[in-house]
Amino acid sequence: MDTSRNWTPNDWIRLVALIGAFGLFGLGAWMLFQGIAAEGMIDLKSSILSGTIKASSAGLYLCFFALFIIAFVLTTLLSLPRSSSTSPASRARRLMPIFWGMLGALVLCAISAAFTPEDARTGLIMLITVLTMAIFPVVIEIVRVISNDA
Repeated sequence: MDTSRNWTPNDWIRLVALIGAFGLFGLGAWMLFQGIAAEGMIDLKSSILSGTIKASSAGLYLCFFALFIIAFVLTTLLSLPRSSSTSPASRARRLMPIFWGMLGALVLCAISAAFTPEDARTGLIMLITVLTMAIFPVVIEIVRVISNDA
């Protein structure tokens, strides 16, 4: 019995958005490391998120918005309609704490590297590289499991 299903256009849009958000986060982290500054203020007004962000780092803006996009895409993946039969917690739900933990560690490492002197960043950059490489299989597995469940 083949349990695979064809991907819908929404699935492809989610995948492109997720890949783009990770690329945007990487660009923001690179800008933080290079010290590229852009002073400004962003006024956010939406039903989900509202407030004002004022910073002097363009990279910080990009990282913030990339994390917001990643969270939104993964939230929409988990809210897909389920079958009427009750089942124990799916594998995707068990993988989500791992994903959030790795993503949080990645953000903390990026922020720490931004405030660390340039000659002491090597260890943090290696840790960021390892976390980035390790988070991709987790995201791929979450997407694969969710696409098989639906």
